[in-house]
Amino acid sequence: MKALIKNGTIIDPVYNVKEKKDILIENQNVVSIKKNISVDANYVIDAKNMMVAPGFVDLHANFCDPGATDREDLKTGSLSAAKGGYTHVVLGVDNKPSPSESNVIDYINKYKSIMPINIYPSATITIDRMGYELADIIFLYNHGAFAFSDGLRPVSDKNLLKKAMDILKTKGKFVSVYSESGDKIKVRGIVEGNAAKKLGIKGATPVDAEVTDLKDNIAIARMADAMIDLAYISCEESVEAIREAKKEKLKVYAEVPALNLFFNEKAIENHEALAKVLPPLRSETDRVALCNALKKDVIDIISSNHVPIESKEKEGKFKDAQSGSIGLETVLGICGKILVGEGYLTWKDVIEKISVNPARLYGLDKEGAGMIEIDKPANITIFDPDEEWKLTEENIISKSHNTPLLNLTLKGKVKYTICNGKLVYRDVNTSDSEK
Repeated sequence: MKALIKNGTIIDPVYNVKEKKDILIENQNVVSIKKNISVDANYVIDAKNMMVAPGFVDLHANFCDPGATDREDLKTGSLSAAKGGYTHVVLGVDNKPSPSESNVIDYINKYKSIMPINIYPSATITIDRMGYELADIIFLYNHGAFAFSDGLRPVSDKNLLKKAMDILKTKGKFVSVYSESGDKIKVRGIVEGNAAKKLGIKGATPVDAEVTDLKDNIAIARMADAMIDLAYISCEESVEAIREAKKEKLKVYAEVPALNLFFNEKAIENHEALAKVLPPLRSETDRVALCNALKKDVIDIISSNHVPIESKEKEGKFKDAQSGSIGLETVLGICGKILVGEGYLTWKDVIEKISVNPARLYGLDKEGAGMIEIDKPANITIFDPDEEWKLTEENIISKSHNTPLLNLTLKGKVKYTICNGKLVYRDVNTSDSEK
């Protein structure tokens, strides 16, 4: 089986490449990259006016399977990811039962080989993400847990966090943490400020809840001499703390959810519960600071923060609604609209943040993720950088439709996703030929 990509502009930050070349794929590998390849192929993609990039890599997407498959399952989550240009996805820990038990890891590892993209199971740091008792990390690691996180819940007991770091360091792994402090928080998903006042929300998340906990997490990483992934960054103060930690040469890496680059807290007034997310949307000053942090490499990675929620859980009063938004299908469009459109990043920079850096951080580059290289698996995303499009109820692949981006215009659209040499997504508005 041969596939040929013609006339596209290859963007590969690993090799500092941005030029027009053809790519020949045979079986699952890239076998040739040249100016003009003329061979008979089973499938030919005309990528004229399109960019050809390493497949995207996401580190925090909840597929809710097993346990909550009415929201998402392994197949629909994988198809949603493929539509968004993702070839590698590290799963979140929003499962029932929680992946502090080996049967959840076993289940995902059993079915991952039949999914259209590469998926990797995560295990929790604490039992049931409750923060009181350390999960059996070595046992879960031996059962095939790829990553370790309590998802969108903070690890408040820093002694447990350090123990987890010490254990995982011996296995070449690290923790990913959500930073949030404050036992008095009554309504998560919204910070104290104008939006909370207008909705009459009492007990919203304090403005300093993230940075206070984040500084503690950095201090524990310093003490343990361990690497830490500071996921879900949302405010300017956290950016400054991360900047200082990097100056200190600590092993600190940071992620920002794409939605927090697009919206500020005013979105809550317009979209109400659909804009109730973790980390919460903040001020315009914070949003701009996040974009600049990507520009200056203080934040390393853009994540989807894909959290499917049933529609009924977004109805009713804001304070009672669940927090979360789907995100896999819109990351590229957000990046094109905001980061490239407003001059923060080039497309090459974007690919670095959504493909190269996450692949390197989690060691997926060893599998050929985050690069386009001869004799490596063909994990490739082809997109139109100039196409403007709207996300509608009809074109969402995810089982859940909870997003404040509905009917808004994004820029940059995935046209094809190739995973391990197989075409796993093709936009319906494209033309190519199969022989």
